[in-house]
Amino acid sequence: MHWTQVLDRLFRTYYFAKFYPFRKERLMRRRAGVQRGFVGIQIDGLSFKHLQKALSMGYLPNIQRHLKRGYALREYQAGLPSTTPAAQAAIFYGEDSGIPAFRWFDKKAGQVFSCNDLDHVQQFREELFGDRPGLLEGGSSYSNILDGGASRSIFTVSSPHPQTLFGRFGGGRILLLLILHPLRVCRMAGASVLEYFTEIYDRWHFRKHRPWKVSEGLFPFIRIFCNVILRELQTFGVIADIYAGVPYIYTTYSGYDELAHHFGPASYQALKNLKYTDKRIGEIMRMLRHAPGGRYELILLSDHGQTPGYPFQDRFGTTLGEAVSTFLRKDQTTAVSSGPLQFTGIQLGYLEGELEARPKGWRHRFYRAGKNFFQKHINALVPETLKIDEEGGIVITYSSSLAHLYLTGEARRLSWQELETKQPHLLQFLTAHEGIGFLMARGAEPGQVCFFHRGGKLCLCSQALPTAEQLAFLAPYGKPETIYPELCRFAGEERCGDLILFGAYNGDRIACFDDQVGGHGSVGGEQMFPFLILPKGHPVLSRRDLQGFTFLYHEVFMPYRLGMGTEAMQGQSSNVAERKSRKISAPQNDPPLPLTP
Repeated sequence: MHWTQVLDRLFRTYYFAKFYPFRKERLMRRRAGVQRGFVGIQIDGLSFKHLQKALSMGYLPNIQRHLKRGYALREYQAGLPSTTPAAQAAIFYGEDSGIPAFRWFDKKAGQVFSCNDLDHVQQFREELFGDRPGLLEGGSSYSNILDGGASRSIFTVSSPHPQTLFGRFGGGRILLLLILHPLRVCRMAGASVLEYFTEIYDRWHFRKHRPWKVSEGLFPFIRIFCNVILRELQTFGVIADIYAGVPYIYTTYSGYDELAHHFGPASYQALKNLKYTDKRIGEIMRMLRHAPGGRYELILLSDHGQTPGYPFQDRFGTTLGEAVSTFLRKDQTTAVSSGPLQFTGIQLGYLEGELEARPKGWRHRFYRAGKNFFQKHINALVPETLKIDEEGGIVITYSSSLAHLYLTGEARRLSWQELETKQPHLLQFLTAHEGIGFLMARGAEPGQVCFFHRGGKLCLCSQALPTAEQLAFLAPYGKPETIYPELCRFAGEERCGDLILFGAYNGDRIACFDDQVGGHGSVGGEQMFPFLILPKGHPVLSRRDLQGFTFLYHEVFMPYRLGMGTEAMQGQSSNVAERKSRKISAPQNDPPLPLTP
């Protein structure tokens, strides 16, 4: 017997003992006929360029071996906004509209939405997707913003139905895994302490060698949670589901993105952290090789990258909201929201009523009391502020290098001419500001998009083709001919601001309206160029025009859900348009596939 066969049997025996409580679930799926499925692993915020740098520095040995085993690395152009919620909406539902930023203002409801708020995400998830089946129907979602219709939604902000905090944190399944793995629990506790002191050293080192001052706020605790606790627990869950044969699994590792925001995407702190993410991915790869409960394809990707930046407030002495508020007339009422968490007093009542209508068990009461307390006190702990004037006026929401400005009082988006009438000279002020690269707004004519920059104004219908000279202002942000169509599509979003502001970019660093030194959400630099790793020979790898996020749904994940392997996809690569129009089938309707030995 070859030594590899011996090693494989040893691993099978090891996993059988380790995940013995999940054997019934595994056997049940075997009897039903195991389908072809996928395991999607998203490394949040890691660009193609910075992935290559981490590979060259030896921080990603498991991914490096994975590439040598017959997989290929490919860059693609992200859509707008280049944020996780928008990307996951497209990946899970094939929908590339409806989420204009990480935080935005709903003019009809008079409410600020934040993707860090559980109720806000659940609310817009129900509004946008409702009962639509998602890519993860019948599968599992771990540590994502959106759930994709997953039957098991753990550490995920949204879920198919509102859950208690205990349910969102995995409930009894994660508790069982913790009990069965005491050594990992001890390692997790020790790593948490080490991470705290590492944060102290990293912060001291950053302040010593960088000119920008970034407030800590809750970041030390967020770092411990993302980089130790969450990373370990989501890996536990994914491995257990692979062993049990759950057909569709998707998880996001967010530690790099958090560190890149605070230290920079190419910083030692952010790149070195990828070593630990790679170790957890290596554990998932070993389970896939030695004891999977189904036939899986592993898909590695990122949703966007990050561009090195500087805090707007540190450079100009004021936040974007304060700058606009100061410019406005003294009697102008203003509402400005920014930062990682924000809450308004105006709430749509249906979700709150649905939550309150649930049985009043102790878990429900504990969840509501804890969340209400958290909402009440969080603003004192975060570096950014929330200012709301009940009489309305202007609302500005910023998400890294992207900002939306709304005039309240009307439930619809205004054209730039209407905005200029209501707030004379505001456009002139914003266009001339050194921290703002350019602005977008709707024109008075249907389908017209207008750009404002220091060199002038460009107003065209979205179908019109501007000249190279007209698009010269976009040159620092990338290839104007590829950026312009995506900007026009984004400008048509109904939930975007009356003005859409893009941070100034000089080819090196971008202005971050939040308190960050690494930004994404807009255009310019590495934030627009994430990565994708697929089997060699996959038809997507041969395409030149990989733009946006929806192709990931139609051409990467959906074929595996429909029971197709890479060979079958190669034979049907000419039918891409037909596959894009195909609806998701429920898991039980997919053709069963035999489990390979």
